[in-house]
Amino acid sequence: MLKKVKHARYIMILTMFVWLCSVCVAKGTGTFDRYFKLLPRPQNVQALNGEGLLFTDLHSICLNNVDANLVIPGLLNTLPHSSIKTKGSLLLILKKDLALPSDEGYILLVKSKKVVIEATSNSGLFYGMQTLNQLLEDARDQNVPIPACRITDYPAIPVRAVHIDLKNHLDAGNYYYRTIDRLAAIKVNNIIFEFEDKLRYKKAKDVGAADAISIGEFAALSKYAKDRFIEISPLVQGLGHASFILKHDVYKDLRDNPASDWSFDPLNPKTYDLQFSMYEDAIAATPYGKYLHVGGDEVGSLGKSELSKASGKSPLELQMYWLKKVTDFAVEHHRIPIFWDDMVFKLGNLYQTTWDSTLSKKEVDELWEKNKNTLDKNIPLFPRNCIYMRWNYEAPAAAGNILALDWYKAHNLDVMAATSAQMSYAMLQRNQSNFQSIKDFCRLTAHKQLKGILCTVWDDSSPHFETTWRGLHDFAWFSWNDKDYSEKVVHATFRHRFYSPKLAGERYEFEDILERAVSVWDTAFIVNGDRENYHQSFKLVDMPNKSKSGQWTALYKGRLKQAEKAVSMYDTVKNRIAEAMVLALRNRYTLEVFGQINELQAYSSKLLILLKQYDDARSLADKNLVLHRIDDYESQFPVIRSRLEKVFSVTRIMARPAGYKLDSNLHAHLASSTYNTDWMYWYELAMNRKVSEWVKSNHVEQ
Repeated sequence: MLKKVKHARYIMILTMFVWLCSVCVAKGTGTFDRYFKLLPRPQNVQALNGEGLLFTDLHSICLNNVDANLVIPGLLNTLPHSSIKTKGSLLLILKKDLALPSDEGYILLVKSKKVVIEATSNSGLFYGMQTLNQLLEDARDQNVPIPACRITDYPAIPVRAVHIDLKNHLDAGNYYYRTIDRLAAIKVNNIIFEFEDKLRYKKAKDVGAADAISIGEFAALSKYAKDRFIEISPLVQGLGHASFILKHDVYKDLRDNPASDWSFDPLNPKTYDLQFSMYEDAIAATPYGKYLHVGGDEVGSLGKSELSKASGKSPLELQMYWLKKVTDFAVEHHRIPIFWDDMVFKLGNLYQTTWDSTLSKKEVDELWEKNKNTLDKNIPLFPRNCIYMRWNYEAPAAAGNILALDWYKAHNLDVMAATSAQMSYAMLQRNQSNFQSIKDFCRLTAHKQLKGILCTVWDDSSPHFETTWRGLHDFAWFSWNDKDYSEKVVHATFRHRFYSPKLAGERYEFEDILERAVSVWDTAFIVNGDRENYHQSFKLVDMPNKSKSGQWTALYKGRLKQAEKAVSMYDTVKNRIAEAMVLALRNRYTLEVFGQINELQAYSSKLLILLKQYDDARSLADKNLVLHRIDDYESQFPVIRSRLEKVFSVTRIMARPAGYKLDSNLHAHLASSTYNTDWMYWYELAMNRKVSEWVKSNHVEQ
């Protein structure tokens, strides 16, 4: 009996020792590196002596001179409010004389089983609570205490905006609310919604699609965002990219080129009657926004209308005439206009220097020396109460891009940057979610002290929005903290934060692999063409000739090698997603979306490998056997399609509404080419038809 008591005491003492060791480890300097992965990374974390905080220790919130309507986000929202400041309480303090470089900054103190967040503004308190939510998540998920610490934090860039493009599809209404919560959690403070025809315009009723969101519904979403310190502003294209308007017969007389629905006639007074009425509706839908993004990019060559020809104005003068008109409107309506600036440099013969990183510094300097005068002499045409948005999605460090930023600064013109988490790639962005470009332009924005930066999510190829979250987290990281962190560190933190601490390790990285596999899928079936653009004519790969075994395999040797790699990558991605589904604590739906993309991308490579097996077979019997396998596999494609659409449709409205009118699709986006979802499988459907006919014609009776 005595031995049993001694043994029990020993076990109890050992258990206490292990627990104390874990607490001591958590109190050490390395705790944040080991256990706590915050995104964005705070500017400064200081370890303190003293007792920290367990996840279960926090039991109340004490508001000290703080607005009672302040939204309490995440886990903290479940805590009751109290006026008693005791252990286990979260104390929020507004302190106007706090020495922080931004009113969005905060100081978070964890000590003696209490948390204090100080800030000069409600937004600072809100961001401090978002950081505390992440600390609490990590403490809960890993069963470790939050160590005593002081976090001093503030953003590197004042305006951290995300662009949401509604061009080719809408999502369910609740998904937009959820998206706002997720963006607020990573300290994004602006959203630019590009409406196109997805707003139910009251003053231009022909423009809004049948399933468009009402002005009132969008105003409610804007209020929800405002309460979470996100300002929503609209983007309504007003010069080029106007097909969603000018496709309608009632507006044909407003075209610059009567044969094209692409751009407005900038000298037709009715152009502004229509545009301004649409702007008024867009402003009503975003009543708390600061900006009015007027687009103005990729206009092409203006000057084809009779009014433009008679005016004698150059394309640059026409562009700037329009910009002056819409800028004046925006200012009169208490909005700051934003303008995509590519046409400025295209019309100044300098655009290549802004993106082509293969040009030497000498070549760039020579081109600027030769052509800069075109811009300089037209400076009087440039509105000064407008923000020029310098967009560069691939090479922000290009010498000409930096010269462009400096040119704006030298002429006292306001400039913002724009990067991209989804350029126009089919299914998902490539190049590690465009990590390097996002990082570089955010850091350049902070260094140049620009007004802000926008991260675009283009719907040209209409990917599922869930595929963009890694890139958006990269953007949130570097737009808040511009220090030099590596891709491995940032993406490990993303997996930790977005899914689970157990998935932070590199062995759980699957997006990079899937990007490479999808790049094979892009052109697996086609000799010419791509997935971003709609090609009315394209060439599919040929079929094997049953009487010339081996010839087809030799012809497509390189393609088949890539297909084999894609199938291998498919297996790796499938296994990693399966593991992640078991271990993930959050965002399993995102994993489901990636899983279905993986199934789709593998279809083309697996079919090519089956065709190779047919080509390699020597006897008619063997060829006939493989032919049956090919026929069977091709017949499974509707199941692959159905499963993908079932998962996508959880958040996404899949088809266009009845009676929808397609535009002329001048930019030939594949996602804009069909009324239903056939565009998603454009080459699979064509290849399946070809394979089906080939199977019938090659079946051999034994």
